[in-house]
Amino acid sequence: MPTPRLASRADGASSSGADPLMTGVWMELCPACDARRSAARAFIQWHRDADRDPTALPQLFGGWEAETMHAHGWARAPQLEAPPSPPAHLSLAPRGQG
Repeated sequence: MPTPRLASRADGASSSGADPLMTGVWMELCPACDARRSAARAFIQWHRDADRDPTALPQLFGGWEAETMHAHGWARAPQLEAPPSPPAHLSLAPRGQG
């Protein structure tokens, strides 16, 4: 297990972090610094809970990431729906039994 980094914002408090691709922003999660931020606080509480639900991790991480990146002036782009596929060409349809 890696040694916890020291938070750059706190005096000696340990933190963990991530660097979203191509942003140049190091996201730190520090219990001393981030207790007032709602998504970060929820992520910290989840991490400290011995009976935590692992299926909640993607949503908690995504909320913390969005909250942190928003503080740096970034915003998530809306996710567009894929256009519907055209119908299959008749030559690709399976033939019946005969």
